[in-house]
Amino acid sequence: MMAVLSDLLFMIPLCMIAVSAGSGVFGCPEKSVLPYLMALVVLGTCALIKHWKNRLKFLVPGVLIALGAGVVLIQKPGTRGDFLAANQWVLWTCMVSAAAFFVGWLAAERRMIRRLLALGLMLGLLAMMAFWNVPSKAEVAFSLFLIVTVLADEIQNKWQKSGYVDGKGHLVSIAPFLLALTILTYVVPASDEPYDWGVVVRLWERAASYVKLTGRWFHGGDEDYETVLGFAEDESRWGNLRRRNKDKLTLTGNKDVGQTIYLTGKVLDVFDGRTWSIGYVEEGRDRMLDALETLCTVTKYDPEYVRNYVWKAELNVRYEEFNTKYVFVPLKAVIGREKLGNVNVLQKGDNLESKKTLGYGTEYKVTFYRMNLGHPQFQEFLRTAEAPDPQTWEEVRVAREPVDRDDGDKKREGTSYEDYLKYVERIRQYYLSDVKISQKLQTYLDQWLEGAETDYDKLCHIESVLSQYQYDEKPGELPERIQTPADFLDYLLFEKQEGYCSFYATAFVLLARNQGIPARFVQGFSVPKDDAQSVTVTSSMAHAWPEAYLEGIGWVPFEPTPGSKVDVVWEVIRKDEDLEEAPILEEVPQWEEEEPEPLPPQEEENVREIQIQWRVILIPLGTVAAFLLAFLLFDRIVSRAKYRRLDNAGKFKNCCMKNFKTLSFLGLTMEEGETLEEFYVRAGDEIPKENLHFLQNLEWVAYAGVTPNDEMRADAEEALERLLGLLREQKGKWFFWYQFLIRRMESGKKRT
Repeated sequence: MMAVLSDLLFMIPLCMIAVSAGSGVFGCPEKSVLPYLMALVVLGTCALIKHWKNRLKFLVPGVLIALGAGVVLIQKPGTRGDFLAANQWVLWTCMVSAAAFFVGWLAAERRMIRRLLALGLMLGLLAMMAFWNVPSKAEVAFSLFLIVTVLADEIQNKWQKSGYVDGKGHLVSIAPFLLALTILTYVVPASDEPYDWGVVVRLWERAASYVKLTGRWFHGGDEDYETVLGFAEDESRWGNLRRRNKDKLTLTGNKDVGQTIYLTGKVLDVFDGRTWSIGYVEEGRDRMLDALETLCTVTKYDPEYVRNYVWKAELNVRYEEFNTKYVFVPLKAVIGREKLGNVNVLQKGDNLESKKTLGYGTEYKVTFYRMNLGHPQFQEFLRTAEAPDPQTWEEVRVAREPVDRDDGDKKREGTSYEDYLKYVERIRQYYLSDVKISQKLQTYLDQWLEGAETDYDKLCHIESVLSQYQYDEKPGELPERIQTPADFLDYLLFEKQEGYCSFYATAFVLLARNQGIPARFVQGFSVPKDDAQSVTVTSSMAHAWPEAYLEGIGWVPFEPTPGSKVDVVWEVIRKDEDLEEAPILEEVPQWEEEEPEPLPPQEEENVREIQIQWRVILIPLGTVAAFLLAFLLFDRIVSRAKYRRLDNAGKFKNCCMKNFKTLSFLGLTMEEGETLEEFYVRAGDEIPKENLHFLQNLEWVAYAGVTPNDEMRADAEEALERLLGLLREQKGKWFFWYQFLIRRMESGKKRT
């Protein structure tokens, strides 16, 4: 018993700490003692298996497992997966409890393990309070219990004692005092206000400012952009995401900028099956040409109500702890030939780079045109609009491109209508590579695009199909066998069927190109701005998305990543109203689900009836009964096999032991100092003496040293059967239980 209590001193606190720390992660019921009770049951079962030497100890875990299987079986076949997913905390609690038992066992047996355990708990508590969330009072209390227990053990180990020197016994004897200390720690109220470490905070802030200044001086030219998700020179990382929530930028703008801002950082155009890279690096003014193309087409399509389609906005961008050569702007940004505010820019293909590394404090303002992407009127425009003509192009170019009065013609270099036509040819050259796909995918793609009449309809169909897959930030490494775009598409769409933004943006671009539509892979930040005037952009907002080129309209963004689409919509105006005051509709996330309608009364009644039908009770009981029958059958087979392997002496002793047990159940036991002959005479007055002949044979064996023979063994076996018959008459329906206990007795246990 002392060994069991000593083990539990380490096992129970460890188990409670683990369950408390992980309950929020694995979805345990909030403010419920059920996980802790379940943990104690598992812990007790493990201790039972360790310390009880009888085979019956396996009945307890077996019954619990059978009962759990029965609970799963009573669920409807189609809902068992959801039931298991919703109750995965049960499995987690059992695993944690078993792990706590194992670690506690090691700690109870090995002093070094105890020391490491106490040290780990102290360091863990300090680290959590310094860098993460403050641990709960329960975690602190149980950790304190373990730490003090180990300290007490160390003191006793160094203490020269006399008399009772059992270390485990000493620990068990002081356990009530340690438990009282733990309870006191838990119940003493803690202040809601944190301690004011004013001096330490001021010293820390001063040291941090010096570290930042020194870091900027030494690392001002380093490229931080490469360390953010997907922003390496090539997009070759297809493993699990490791997001770091560090501040990168600060955006400032009014409600005109919208509630979600997509900031483009880098555009890639070449994909070889595993790696995205930049092939288009010709210097030009492609960003400005794209904005002008959209403005010209809208002006030609509906000149009186341009604001129904595009909305002019201004955004201020400030760099924080972020050193990079890349310049971040939204789509349809108005970019000067060489400058963006005070930043000198170099336009390589569709990428904007600063001529020097940008860093802390860099700030610029960018004008851009939002598109009314979610409005049906704009979507009809995307289906039917025609390319701009030279006259409209020149009018819009002069009206919309900001330049200085004195050198306007020079500032507009590279944006003429002839430059636009060359720009369109470059798009076809770099963003319309021939993408071959497997025949299997081609069959599915033809089904997906059935009924799509325009390029925009095809793109919407592709976006819709991809968004129905699963989002997962840890899909694992891309297999080495993936070497071509076709391999990648088959792997994602037919095998893996899950991934993060880079996976779905890549698939969209490849499928669009397969349909003859230019498309590109874009990396940047997806920033939820809401209604705040200013918002901080963190590295966790890093994102990748595709953009497709629609002839005569320009680049249009799409969002195939599951659960990420936000429709940008504002009301259109068809009367003489102030266009500047046109209200912006709320941007509604695509994944927001409507509240389910309540069930009609009749359906609620049916649900209740299903919950109380007989199988809810009988199936769990049936699984338990099936296990018990299997266990008893196995135990009977093992017992008989052991008995058959015994010699005559062993079988005789085994039967005599069982006979004495049966007699005790009949109310006949040997009294202290009573001989076998005396017991034979006294018991013979209660039951027929032919049932007691084994006592005379046992007397010869015990006192005369006679070796049991076949006749003596057979006589003992017959006596057992006759005594069991008497017990059946006396105990009635409970005889089965007594018989089970008697027949399980091992021959190694002696009765004298």
